[in-house]
Amino acid sequence: MPVIKVNDLQYALRPGQNRLGDGVDADVRVDGDAALGVQAIVDVAGGTGGNEQAVIRRAAEGSAVRVNGVPLVDPTPLMHGDKVEIGGKELLYSDDSKAGATQYVSQSDVAALAQKRSGPPRATAATGGRLVSLVDGKEYTIVEGGISIGRDASCGVVVAQNEVSRKHAEVAPVERGYEVRDFSANGVFVNGERIETTQILSRADVIRVGTEEFRFYADVAAAIPRSVAPAAPAAAVSPVPAVPAPPTVPVDGRPVLALLQITNEGPSKGQEYDIRVPLVHVGRGAHNDIVVPDDSVSDTHAKIQRRDDGWYVVDVGSTNGTYVGGQRLTAERKLEGSPDLRFGGVKMIFRPRDGGADTNKGTRAIASVDRSKLRETVAPATLQAAATTPASKPEGQGIPAWIWGVVALAVAGAAAFFLLNR
Repeated sequence: MPVIKVNDLQYALRPGQNRLGDGVDADVRVDGDAALGVQAIVDVAGGTGGNEQAVIRRAAEGSAVRVNGVPLVDPTPLMHGDKVEIGGKELLYSDDSKAGATQYVSQSDVAALAQKRSGPPRATAATGGRLVSLVDGKEYTIVEGGISIGRDASCGVVVAQNEVSRKHAEVAPVERGYEVRDFSANGVFVNGERIETTQILSRADVIRVGTEEFRFYADVAAAIPRSVAPAAPAAAVSPVPAVPAPPTVPVDGRPVLALLQITNEGPSKGQEYDIRVPLVHVGRGAHNDIVVPDDSVSDTHAKIQRRDDGWYVVDVGSTNGTYVGGQRLTAERKLEGSPDLRFGGVKMIFRPRDGGADTNKGTRAIASVDRSKLRETVAPATLQAAATTPASKPEGQGIPAWIWGVVALAVAGAAAFFLLNR
């Protein structure tokens, strides 16, 4: 049975129209202020026994109604766990058929759904925490007191599945960052592994509750500066040969698997985005792995994923579409080679680093040569060059004769001097 909860009061919604607001005409009274009047109408149809369908609409054009924080404009179906705001008061919509007894499932039944974060853990601060659904891209802010995950409509994140407990888990800030706590029968999984009661989360961890998955984000923990030993006096330092600097290591220690480069004309042309994990989300919102701040890009636009047989791009319901080679996606597309991508109005080129690279880049092609013809061509030319080269002169040739005369006179003078002084 569908119900609306206002504070501690619970109103069962009957088939047909259910008026929300205040005054004598309201079926569900929100605030006690008769001047508010009826603000919204919930139409319930579909019979009984868990088959009811509830749709909420505004009672009048100027009615101020919000559903999950978004202003209500068109009639919208209500889902278990939706939060309706009327007159500044928050109402919870709950469907008892979605909040029944917990069903137990084995760990092996859900092991195939594991999705692990690649690379080493990245510590976070206890600020900026949020969960992003990997199903619909919806973002949930983790408040100071933490956020609960479960089947009950009062939870901050509602997962309406029978294998999920009413209050299944909680994510809360602690001294070392953020901690996930398991209160369930079927367990909470982080990066595909079931946790033992509690676990400190790292940035980009994937939390699974039931079959729903959420990516965790938070502010990165400040790096601890390394102490630097004081330099020795210059006179005491003996010269040593220079040592080449070590190669640069990526900030998070993970290699670049692929990259995206903007090709649009303008100031952002040539900007590159490194892809270091097998699954990244692309969009305008700050929760994405690749943030593209352009109005034509949806808050969560697409995802790029590496699978066993290569890279794929998947559109996740964007407004302006995802294109591969100029063709708009209807579901997903395998990325062959280095294709052109377009997210809304932003054009990019995708370049994988872990396969498909041009291994001949930077090498010269060497044509085969007939060596017998090479000898026929080279030999006559070599002989001709040898014939035109002047012969080398014998040793001593070219010394003037008068030099030899001077030498002879010097020798004779020395001999005479020696004989006269005996």
